[in-house]
Amino acid sequence: MTWIHSANPLSKEKLPYADAMEYDYKLLYPRQVVLVTSQSGEKRSIMALAWHCPLSFKPPLIGIAVGKTRFSHSLITEGREFVLSIPTEKMVDKVMLIGSKSGKDVDKFSAFGLNPLKADVVKPPLIKECPINIECRVAAELDAGDHTLFVGEVVATHASATKDKLLFDMGGRNFFGIARE
Repeated sequence: MTWIHSANPLSKEKLPYADAMEYDYKLLYPRQVVLVTSQSGEKRSIMALAWHCPLSFKPPLIGIAVGKTRFSHSLITEGREFVLSIPTEKMVDKVMLIGSKSGKDVDKFSAFGLNPLKADVVKPPLIKECPINIECRVAAELDAGDHTLFVGEVVATHASATKDKLLFDMGGRNFFGIARE
């Protein structure tokens, strides 16, 4: 069965469903790129992620959507903690590499020249090169199709002054930086 979907309600053009969904997702961009560290026992990893959002001020909650087949998904499920780290535009090459390799196969900290720092509250490490690191404990999770929405309660934050631009994604691996005021 072929699904069709009108990508533009003002247009009579019909696109195959998969193409229309890709078009629709691009309407949600640009998105800030983050790195997420996770750990279970001695196993740790970093993943690149653009599907995240603030959920609540009181208590402070952040949501991240992680694909169920990802190594980081299993680490977050087992360890019940993660750190959301915000990279700068200068880190774009490392972010691309992090997003292209599985933590099952490589220690991403050493492979990509990143320095782990001990977190104050959670076990997953902070990333020294990121000017912002947010420590979270999983407060809830929601099955969201091929992803899980992990709701993280913020338990500690770390921010350093930087004039570097923070990294954003336009979709399709098109990145750019925006200065933080």
